[in-house]
Amino acid sequence: MNERHRQKRQTFFRYLLAFPRSLYFNFRMLPFRQAIHLPILISHRTRLENLGGHLKIDAPRLRMGLIKIGFSSYQQTNFHTDRTRLNLRGTMIFSGESDWGAGSAVEVAEQATLHLGNHSHIGPKTLIICHKGITFGNHARCSWCCTFMDTDQHKLIDADGQWCNEDREIALHDHVWIGCHVVVAKGTQLPSFTTVGTGSIVFGKHQEERTILAGNPAVVIKHGLVREDFTN
Repeated sequence: MNERHRQKRQTFFRYLLAFPRSLYFNFRMLPFRQAIHLPILISHRTRLENLGGHLKIDAPRLRMGLIKIGFSSYQQTNFHTDRTRLNLRGTMIFSGESDWGAGSAVEVAEQATLHLGNHSHIGPKTLIICHKGITFGNHARCSWCCTFMDTDQHKLIDADGQWCNEDREIALHDHVWIGCHVVVAKGTQLPSFTTVGTGSIVFGKHQEERTILAGNPAVVIKHGLVREDFTN
């Protein structure tokens, strides 16, 4: 059996194992008219920790497997051991195709909104903690082991008793690429066609499109560049 045939067979069995959980998830979270299309496929290796929130699909056309959660893996991940986790207490919105890697963990708190654009990709072992609002634009993608947090997950009180480290929204615009092991902190705004280098820590509002950011804190190191796959 050649490698390509083996991979196709492996993918088929993974989707087959995913069917019961996917069926439950679609009919639990979506209106019947959407759920019958089974637009969301959820790996059997996905732990559904909380489904008390709301899920919306705002796509012009639904089809089976439009959104895949917990399937893709790289050399750095192991599909059989890296469990994907979803804790949805707020609102999650999909605007089209989306793909989450194995071992990713997503938490959306009450009153918070996670918005995933068309052709968005969440790499394996990526952590997303959304307590206010996180947006991935169309074709916004991240590699493996990234962290997105719009909150410090604790409160700091100043001398006047006021909360001084409020949650702040994160926004990745269209065609943003995030390299592996990147931390995107609360309040980050990245314009279209931004590329972030491996291991960077990003925060603040960036204005210039078509740049490469890198470092801690991440700063512009190249201007006027776009990843090749974004030009096709």
